[in-house]
Amino acid sequence: MIRALFKKMKEGTEFLNYGREIIADWGARYLLENGGGVVFDTGCGHGDDLVGIRRRFEELGGEASALRLTGVEGYEPFVKECRALGIETFDLDIERDSLPFADASVDVIVTNQVLEHTKEIFWIMSEYARILKPGGCLIIGVPNLASLHNRLLLLVGLHPTAQQSLSAHVRSFTLSDLKRFTEAGGFFSFVARRGSNFYPFPPAISRPLARLFPSMAWGLFAQFRRSDQQGSFLACLEGEENFLETPFYGGPQRPAHIPLKEKTGARGTVTAARKGVVSPATASAKKSAKKTAKKTRNR
Repeated sequence: MIRALFKKMKEGTEFLNYGREIIADWGARYLLENGGGVVFDTGCGHGDDLVGIRRRFEELGGEASALRLTGVEGYEPFVKECRALGIETFDLDIERDSLPFADASVDVIVTNQVLEHTKEIFWIMSEYARILKPGGCLIIGVPNLASLHNRLLLLVGLHPTAQQSLSAHVRSFTLSDLKRFTEAGGFFSFVARRGSNFYPFPPAISRPLARLFPSMAWGLFAQFRRSDQQGSFLACLEGEENFLETPFYGGPQRPAHIPLKEKTGARGTVTAARKGVVSPATASAKKSAKKTAKKTRNR
């Protein structure tokens, strides 16, 4: 009854969940300060976020030719749409594949309504840290577990909508949890947060409420900067103190072995994956295992 009422009240506001204006403004302002660059969207769909960044960049005085728009998309109708908009697309699995960029070669990464659908989040974040330039901009958009409507649902003993078993969402986020994860190892630092949409209110009320109370908005949008930290984000899975019973791809329990693949385009050849790559976390684990074995033999 309560869930049905909330659903009825929110109808017509879903477009605000994606925070397009927030992403466009953050991305465009960063690019304008840095003279343009490469923008990569890890789930570009129709290309809305990338086109929004380009449009906002032009509104602020930038030249569209200073941008290279790229993204992950495997659904052929969407791929055609993106290419018609000047977006270079890649069909790959972000939970297992290396991203098709050289180290420290991307200026802005957008991941909007993607991470809540993934399990291999450590691998994904390690690839973000690898390809993003020092000082580069990472923009994350996810549903907010701490939104007002989720809090009210939990209060009356109902499951929050941010993550449900009969759903495509397998993860949920609050700002504190997202910051703790993303800043692990010192590869990223938090810059800003915004909120978008405010269930169950109509757009005229939802917009100002999301600005005033972002911690209770439907959408959680956070901006991070890439530090000059060297190494791999996967190192946060190293050691007994960080042991997780569920193994994650790329970590010590499930090391990543990646064959060499290359893609050549008008802008030159980029390495899509590197042959025999073993993550620093895996290399460290193997080194520790060898030391233990050597000690055992010497006893």
